[in-house]
Amino acid sequence: MNNMSKNYLVLVLLLTGLLSTSPGSAQCQSGRVKLQMLGTRGPELWDGQASTGYLLWLDDRARVVIDAGPGTVQNFEHSGARYEDLDLFLFSHFHIDHSADFPAYVKGGFFTDRKRDLVLIGPSGNDYLPSTDQFLLRFFGKDTGVYPYMSSFIDPDAGSSYKILPKTVASSYKLLDEHEVYAHRGIRVKAVSVHHAVLPALGYRVELAGCVISFTGDMSGRFHTMPDLARGSDILVAHNAIPEDETGAGQLLHMKPGYIGKLAADAGVKKLLLTHLMKRSAGRKEENLALIRKHYKGEILFPRDLDVFRP
Repeated sequence: MNNMSKNYLVLVLLLTGLLSTSPGSAQCQSGRVKLQMLGTRGPELWDGQASTGYLLWLDDRARVVIDAGPGTVQNFEHSGARYEDLDLFLFSHFHIDHSADFPAYVKGGFFTDRKRDLVLIGPSGNDYLPSTDQFLLRFFGKDTGVYPYMSSFIDPDAGSSYKILPKTVASSYKLLDEHEVYAHRGIRVKAVSVHHAVLPALGYRVELAGCVISFTGDMSGRFHTMPDLARGSDILVAHNAIPEDETGAGQLLHMKPGYIGKLAADAGVKKLLLTHLMKRSAGRKEENLALIRKHYKGEILFPRDLDVFRP
């Protein structure tokens, strides 16, 4: 086949949707997928919205929870989701505003008909935060847990209707490669280390029904790992916790608006959702939007709790 014929074939495939330059986008079956906000704020108590948490639906079943901050378990109930339908929890890290409701999910789930094991994925730990394995043990460990009466859900030798299965993903400045951390029942998850000051943290890419939804979690952007992970995402959920002129610890923990815009543009995402708002960023929305739009020209939204989005 000569070069002209090859070029013609590539053009035909692109036009017919059989070849895509954006991973997951051409085949996205958006009618099968929903992203719902369980919590759109940070740790402050100020406007009635829950702390960080998200829910992915596939074929009208709740399948993945990403982070479980305070208030998210009530919004999970309000969403109409069923605990027994969940496949896994993904934790970006184990700050309180991302994880404190997890034992409430498990306790509430005790009163459901759940029989399948539940997977819990999150980062490794250090002196400031527990690893994923430790997180479970510190809540439900038989001898040392805060709630040892729930230990049967993690003790392999104890009788229970299902088990919670932790998977710890190594996270540090020395480990910046993407890893596939889950692939089961039509859902594929990749993770990468992100910079959240000295705290182990992960960003996620979730692929389902041909659609791609990515989550930055809390990060400053200093590792520059998210643009590749989020490449071609139908939706990118990015945390807008600080304004552009933030100094001190805040800028080591979170992205400035200008960086969010560059990330979304570099990754070529179709839709950008700005969450994890705090007082210092929520009061400057228009300014932050203008900074983001200098780089990113796609759709930008500020969700509120329980809002639903299609890829």
